[in-house]
Amino acid sequence: MAQTSVPSNQYYLDLFKARYERAIDQIYLDHKRYFIHYLEQYYPIYSDLELIYQDAVMVLVEKLSKPSFELHCTIQTYLNAIGKNQLFKMINREPEVSSLPDGFDCSDWLEDVELEGISPHEIAIFTEVFNKMAAARSKCYQLFQLFYYQSRSMREIADELGYSSEANARQQKYKCLTRLRAHIDKLLDR
Repeated sequence: MAQTSVPSNQYYLDLFKARYERAIDQIYLDHKRYFIHYLEQYYPIYSDLELIYQDAVMVLVEKLSKPSFELHCTIQTYLNAIGKNQLFKMINREPEVSSLPDGFDCSDWLEDVELEGISPHEIAIFTEVFNKMAAARSKCYQLFQLFYYQSRSMREIADELGYSSEANARQQKYKCLTRLRAHIDKLLDR
């Protein structure tokens, strides 16, 4: 994917000095699509890549705030490098200590689910995506495990995963489901 034309670094640096919040928004919007597409070659879970992107932008903003910082590449290259490093750290880190069963395969769930009207291709895509989430031990995977597989309450999930409230846990579950659906829909269209 060729990157669409974005303004030069100088444009963003000048905007950063003049209108800090507008510059952050502009950097975020202008570089996100290419960043996600770039990292999808290494890791297919969009929701995790989105979180990595948010972290990368925050690192860039923190660096740009320091007068001594000099940017020697494009903003896109800098964000991509930060993201790639964070992604590989996430992939290679030791599995998180968790009460979730190791080696979980979502086909365990599928045995109890009504599959009428769902094609074998759709089931295969869901299984592939969910098992990749499981291998990465993502927060979404853990949340789904606790809620659907272990039938835990939102209060219990909030406590175990470190969310501030039941409402926050519920909102995270909704976001995870939305991202999972969007990712599966994208794979179905390919």
